Amino acid sequence: MTDGRFEQLAEKYLEGRLSDEEALELLEAPPSFRDRLLDDVLLAGLLERAERAAPADLAPRVQAALRTKVEKDAMVAAVMGRLSAAARRRRFRIGGVVTLAAGILVAAALGIVLGSRPPSGGSRRVPAPSARSAPFVPSEDAARAVARGVEYLRRAKLPGSTHQGPMMPDELVLLAFLHAGVPREDPAVQKLLGQVLAEKLQRTYCVSLQAMVLAKLDAAKCRPRLVECAQFLVDNQCINGQWSYGTPTVTPPGPELRKTRDGPLSGNNSCSNVAALGLRACAEAGIRIPAETLERSIRAWHESLRMDADGRGGWCYMREESSHRPYGSMSAGGLAALVISSRLAGKDWLQDRAATVARDWVTYHYTPLENYGPVEELMAKEMISDTPNANTELCYYLWAVERAAAVCGMEKFGARDWYAEGARELLAAQRPDGSWFSGVKRCHPVYDTCFAILFLTRSTAPMRD
Repeated sequence: MTDGRFEQLAEKYLEGRLSDEEALELLEAPPSFRDRLLDDVLLAGLLERAERAAPADLAPRVQAALRTKVEKDAMVAAVMGRLSAAARRRRFRIGGVVTLAAGILVAAALGIVLGSRPPSGGSRRVPAPSARSAPFVPSEDAARAVARGVEYLRRAKLPGSTHQGPMMPDELVLLAFLHAGVPREDPAVQKLLGQVLAEKLQRTYCVSLQAMVLAKLDAAKCRPRLVECAQFLVDNQCINGQWSYGTPTVTPPGPELRKTRDGPLSGNNSCSNVAALGLRACAEAGIRIPAETLERSIRAWHESLRMDADGRGGWCYMREESSHRPYGSMSAGGLAALVISSRLAGKDWLQDRAATVARDWVTYHYTPLENYGPVEELMAKEMISDTPNANTELCYYLWAVERAAAVCGMEKFGARDWYAEGARELLAAQRPDGSWFSGVKRCHPVYDTCFAILFLTRSTAPMRD
């Protein structure tokens, strides 16, 4: 087996496209390659494939319990021992008795007892976009964590903007409250809502989040303000199709909007991915978004895509920083924004190469432990002023992943349950006062707590056809 062949097979496995024969080829690879196969999640997925009835949370359990090479070797031996001679030649089939015996061996090696689940059945593929069949209900542990987060936000002093003020977090806290189930009549909701509606529409982040809040509350009753939000976003789109931080614009003359001006020459991908969320909220409230706005947005995402050497691609904060490769939060947010713009424009995002290579990038690099990729130089040197680390905007990244998975209709990334893994890490990371905080200077407990709540409640609805 060559390096190229190994990387191809490992990639196909992580994307859910590995055939039975290819799975067997991976497991029978020479030791030099098999050592690289001992990544905890990948190996756990192969074991699940062999078990046909492994627990759905096996991969995270293995990550937590499997540490030494001896234990890893024992796990490989258990998997290999369950492959019959016939299976080695043709199919990857495991007999019931042998499966049970191997399960006992693996449980002993891991020091855990595996629960039974229905068979997984067949190879996995990246699913086509589809709405969840029923409203999402978080687990009891997640619901308790969300409730503690809400109580923290009630007590917390809301911070001012870190840059490009005024950008107070009122809209973000409101959105977190509403998705956490806090009723509209709650005094905290009423206070924040009054403050938000009393202010002029000034900044892209705030306007986009406000549109999401109003659509969540009552889109019909809030339509006049939603039209104002849509007008702001349409008029603040930059000439190149991106969005920047925004400036006030005209009040719409009637119930419909029309573009009255352009924004600056160019913007950034952070404002652009949040603007797409605001446009979606307005569009789903029945407000017609000009086709030109959507087409320019799609083109901007295409033009700012950055390709990695392996054929996957994603996004950075800006278009121009030639030294930067894609990173997690901007790539996941960009994927969500591109898919939203495409679907609002009536296009099939699966036929969009930029969207599919970004989906592959986000799927391949997903980890709930790190905002994967190089931290922006500006962020590291001027805004964080400490050593860049994996926690930089981690909660923001997880919310971006949730948005991307929701609008793309992806319950899993290949064989990995992105929500279960992320929720497990967030539950473990919640602080005694109910907040979340990634611990780096750019982040703030109020913002991180809101992002964590929006992830745990799976706040982004699948897009309707």
